[in-house]
Amino acid sequence: MSNNLVEEIIKGRKTFFIAPDKTLFPQTYLEEYLIHGYECYFIDTDIFLPIEVKIDIILSVFKDSILFFNIDASIQGTSWPHLIKGMQEKYPNALFGVLYAKRQSLSERQALERQYLYSIGIQCGCIQLEYQKKNNFQLIEQVLYANQAMGRRKNVRAVCSNNCSFQFTAENQGVIHNRITDISISHFSVILPEGQLNLADYEKVPDIAFTIHGLRFRSDAVLYMTRPVESGILFVFAFQTKSGQSGLDPVNKQLLIPKIYEIMVENCTELLNKLFTSATRKRDSHEDVSDLQSVD
Repeated sequence: MSNNLVEEIIKGRKTFFIAPDKTLFPQTYLEEYLIHGYECYFIDTDIFLPIEVKIDIILSVFKDSILFFNIDASIQGTSWPHLIKGMQEKYPNALFGVLYAKRQSLSERQALERQYLYSIGIQCGCIQLEYQKKNNFQLIEQVLYANQAMGRRKNVRAVCSNNCSFQFTAENQGVIHNRITDISISHFSVILPEGQLNLADYEKVPDIAFTIHGLRFRSDAVLYMTRPVESGILFVFAFQTKSGQSGLDPVNKQLLIPKIYEIMVENCTELLNKLFTSATRKRDSHEDVSDLQSVD
């Protein structure tokens, strides 16, 4: 994984759900939140690396992130209040919240709120999930919105390392094809050698053929902007429907969303797994684990 790719992957606000209860909060929700601009991931526990070390790695790499802890998860040797308090003290500017299954009594819920919101001082809420998981989709979405989990970007952008390409025929310029640099449900960008493609600002390109992680579809697009980069010219296109509206046709949009999330999960998982594996090896060899950002 190149340094340039790593830099692109870590950009943007991300939300990590630590040790989630997937019976109340299934992973399919994360894909749907993508439509609304939220980039969310699950972080599971394992026997190889303590959850505290995983959290340290996440916060050291994804500096603009929000972490929600499932305080009902049972991890041997881990006290959630102690862990979260320690992380809050270590990372005073970090954004933390907690999730837990519905409690039987109001007094128990109020005690949890006092402990986490006031004694520990987390900023992103103490959220009680319902027993019926279908009710939790909107509940968590409201929490994401309230905590500005979208960040600055309206649509989440997936960085394409491979298996993403385009092709179209430009008037008097022949067939243009190359790898896609990144893609969202509204835009995509490509880098071409200088002089290979000449388009006017906001010029429409009809019937572009896309291959995105095995998904094949066609769409029109309009040139949104260009700028020179080290390896050529960056072209940013905005999708356009057959009727001339901004965005993708509904069918293409529904097909593309899972692929965008698939790319994002692959990128984030690959990066984190390399860091987690490196940390595990260092712990096993009793080395210092403070330098965790190298992903060579």
